[in-house]
Amino acid sequence: MKDAGFFKRVFSLIYDSLVVIGIMLSLSLLLVLINGGSTEENKFASLIQFLIITFSGPCFYTYFWLANNGQTLGMQAWKIQLISQKKDLSVALCLLRCFVSIISFLILGMGYFLILIHKENRSLSDLLTDTQIIDLKKT
Repeated sequence: MKDAGFFKRVFSLIYDSLVVIGIMLSLSLLLVLINGGSTEENKFASLIQFLIITFSGPCFYTYFWLANNGQTLGMQAWKIQLISQKKDLSVALCLLRCFVSIISFLILGMGYFLILIHKENRSLSDLLTDTQIIDLKKT
């Protein structure tokens, strides 16, 4: 199995990010409609909005990785797939991968740039969760 390269992974991430943003905006609109369009400070609505922003991405990725054989919509478009090295993908493993990916992004993307120098094209989230992204065209 051939590991997916940096650009395929980044373009897939961009594609998926657009979908996640769409989900967040849709859920936020629903929240505004439920809240009656009020602009008043509502602590419960603020909490729900925070939860929407925080968990939309991890829920999206976890759902698709588990329900769609390790592929999100962006990964399908770019013909790449997430696989686990030692065990099947699980909710805990997927959420851990999402958490490490967020950390990788927050440290100026260094966890992703590791793909460029690692001999097996692995990112920080790949290494810490013992997973890999494979290129389906090269298998």
